[in-house]
Order: sequence, then C-alpha cells, then structure tokens
Amino acid sequence: MAKSDKAEIQEKVTKIAMDMMLKFGLRGLNMVELARECGLAKATLYKIIETKEDLVREIAFEIFNLNIVKILEPYRVSDNPVEATRLFLDNYFSYAITAQKVLIQQIYKEYPLIEKDVEEKYQKEMQIVNQRYLEWQEKGLIRKDINVEYSIDALQALNEFYITGPFSEEEAIDRLRTSFRCMFLGMGIKI
Repeated sequence: MAKSDKAEIQEKVTKIAMDMMLKFGLRGLNMVELARECGLAKATLYKIIETKEDLVREIAFEIFNLNIVKILEPYRVSDNPVEATRLFLDNYFSYAITAQKVLIQQIYKEYPLIEKDVEEKYQKEMQIVNQRYLEWQEKGLIRKDINVEYSIDALQALNEFYITGPFSEEEAIDRLRTSFRCMFLGMGIKI
C-alpha cells in the first residue's frame, strides 16, 4: 500500500470513526463495525490505525481542530472585540457543545493521556485569546479595571461546569449563553 493511499484511508477511517463516536458515543465505537463501514477487513483496519487508543487520539485532535480552533478563529482575524466575541459565541453554541461533551465526558475519562495531549494544544490557543483581550484592553476597547486572565479563567470554569454537569445540551447552552453574556458585558464588551 502506497504511503499516500494509507494516509487517505487513515483519513477516511478517522472521519467515519468520529461520526460513529459523535452519534453513538465512545462505547459505540466498535472496531468490527468500523472496519465494515470503511470497507476493510479488521486486520487491515489495525494495520492502518494500530490501536483503538491511537484512533481515539486522532479523533480527539480532529474534534479539537474542527471545533475549538474554528470557534477561536475570530480572535486571530478580527481587531474588534465586539465582532470577535459575537463570532466566537455564534460558532461556540453552534459547534462546540456536543464535541466538548464527547471529549470531556467520554474520551478523557477513558484515556487520560489524550486529555493531556489535547490540553497542551488548547492552552496554546487560549494564550492567543488572552493576548488578544490584553491588546484590546491596552487600546481601551475593553475595561481597564478588570483582570483579563481571571475573566477568561472564570469563563473556562463555567464552561467545564455546565459541560460536565447533569444538564441537557439545551440547558447547558442556555446557561452558558447567559453566563458568557454576563461576563463579556462585565468586561465592557457590549454584545
């Protein structure tokens, strides 16, 4: 099998596995069923992915890249804190809740080392967000009398609380929307 063929097949396997996981959960990711869905023999599947943990790690990174990186993109491209925050919130409530539930409630519990790997990437992304808010604060675009880092930490804590709590997805979104709006208004961002 040529290297590009293997990479193409691996990409297909990861996508199908991620779809299965988002639909059925981590426990619903059955390797025999995955091989069937991919049109592969089970032995061939394991030549492509090696272990289920390797596959789950790839899925976790893919979820991270498709969701977390995407929702934080406005902080990379916009010079306006109101615009960036609105775009973030629109993307966040549209994409990220389900993905975070899969990451936090399923993958991280089963595979704690994957959490560490994803967390390192997440912290790098959050440094960009923190830096952006600090720049806006220096320019007087958000309140100068607040601690930006503490505010972002509070938002992250609220997020984790509602994502891991006993709330339905709809209730978690409603509570997060209200909490985030209050925090951003407190920062002087009129959204």
